[in-house]
Amino acid sequence: MTAAPPPINDFLRHLHLGAEVYYVGQLCDAWHMSTPGGSDATTFHLVCHGEAWIVMQDGSKPARMNAGDIAFFAHDAPHAFSAVPGIPEQAFDYHHPAPLDRDAPGAGLLCGHLYLPLHIRRLLLAAFPDFLLISPDQSPSGKQIRMLIELMTDEAIKNALGVNAILDRLADTLFLYVIRHVLEMEPQLSPLLAAMADEHLRPAVAAFIDAPAEAWTVERMAGLACQSRSAFSERFSQVVKMPPMEFVATWRMQMATAMLADERANMLDIALRCGYESEAAFRKAFKRITGVPPGKLRS
Repeated sequence: MTAAPPPINDFLRHLHLGAEVYYVGQLCDAWHMSTPGGSDATTFHLVCHGEAWIVMQDGSKPARMNAGDIAFFAHDAPHAFSAVPGIPEQAFDYHHPAPLDRDAPGAGLLCGHLYLPLHIRRLLLAAFPDFLLISPDQSPSGKQIRMLIELMTDEAIKNALGVNAILDRLADTLFLYVIRHVLEMEPQLSPLLAAMADEHLRPAVAAFIDAPAEAWTVERMAGLACQSRSAFSERFSQVVKMPPMEFVATWRMQMATAMLADERANMLDIALRCGYESEAAFRKAFKRITGVPPGKLRS
């Protein structure tokens, strides 16, 4: 597959991820752990060595994980992580695992999560399935993923100074490789890539992304796409999974989120660069799209 279009590269470059590795350990015997799901987290489980099973609560067939495999949950779906293709009835205390050891029996596990703002998830992960099993041997990015997994495993085993911070930063990188893997395999799962790949939408979407601060309406976008307003809106909503102006506002908030990371940036300047005529209009739109005021996000 050819390289991703510039808009998705720019989008990913300005993401502030903040992944956190919350579990590292060696487990043996009939170990298992469950999550009820339903949170705003995007989570992953990595099998450093050994094997494990993912058991979904939707009744689907349990998925076997081998060393190096990644279980990715874009929407924190309810599931169990287990040593066997089922969930043993007896309770298991997984809160005090042994240190990772490649030569020990059982499985070495590493689990992480990150919390992406709603507007980011809508643009990037909205169409992702609840559960993805990623095997590096079957990935276009397999070589890089294997090297990263080996580095994370070595860091976890060594457990030296700064290990938590290093694992968190590597988890950010792992997340980006997962995104690359998914979009290389199924590019239609990204609303942004889907829009850029659609010959009827591409002219309007590309023009907006090149000049997001200009005055944009559905009529203007439809004109660039050589379609009627109604035909354009219908096709856009079908392909991108949101109305055109909602996409415009969501993209602008992604831009604003990156700008807000710079404490020196003036709020009015951010508003104008994102296409709003006043700071008040920008603040209102930002809170509607992201759920929090821009000042709170900055702090």
